[in-house]
Amino acid sequence: MVLATSTLHSKLRKWREFHQWIDRHSDSRWIFRGLGDTEFPLLPSIGRKSSYRDVHERAIFSTFQKRASEFADTRDWTTLDFLAVAQHHRVPTRLLDWTTNPLVAAYFAVTSSPKPIPMRAVTAAGRSSPKPTSAIPASDAVPARIVAFAAKSPMVLEPDADPFAAFDVRLMAPRSLTGRIVTQSGVFTVHGDPKTPWLEPLADSSNVFDVPASMREFFKERLYYFGVEPQRIMGGLDGLGERLAWQYRAGIGMGVIK
Repeated sequence: MVLATSTLHSKLRKWREFHQWIDRHSDSRWIFRGLGDTEFPLLPSIGRKSSYRDVHERAIFSTFQKRASEFADTRDWTTLDFLAVAQHHRVPTRLLDWTTNPLVAAYFAVTSSPKPIPMRAVTAAGRSSPKPTSAIPASDAVPARIVAFAAKSPMVLEPDADPFAAFDVRLMAPRSLTGRIVTQSGVFTVHGDPKTPWLEPLADSSNVFDVPASMREFFKERLYYFGVEPQRIMGGLDGLGERLAWQYRAGIGMGVIK
């Protein structure tokens, strides 16, 4: 009992530290990103493939632009609009997701998967397989991270800007073209060189908050009581189903389902 009480006090202390960290990043300059692993770089999805080529990026984006009109009215969409919607529908792009809400960033940090680790495959004969393989470790074995960055006005792209013309990191505030952009208070950074990790936001340790591996589930519970949970983040029936599935697994809010 004493150990359990001590553990709870430790978790509550870390939760209070997080809110103090938020207080230090509470004006409108700040944007936030949640990382499921403290070793993750700030690297757009399109650049995470070692064989990245600009021509391949433009090819898949062009295909998305052509086909998106089958599912939405895209007649007034700009290039930035297409890029933002593509990002939200899991197309690899040169965008990184950020949010103006630190609690949303914390949600993504503690619910996202950690970095896969290389594994040595063994054949039935007990020999090492030459085929490389990897496995994603359990979330409660890897700390998560929340990053804050003070955005600057010159970084902001104009609505009609060409996102492929920038050579540095820029910022875009997307139009509310999908419900999730609204519910997640989403903004994006646009990376001129998507192969190179962005180091600036990680340079100052005071702008980084790490959640210990053992406290990820506790943070999820606290965020739930602040209304930051799958139904709000995802929206629709998918979000509702994910929220109820998590409540059942965690045994949270089972007395009165809200």
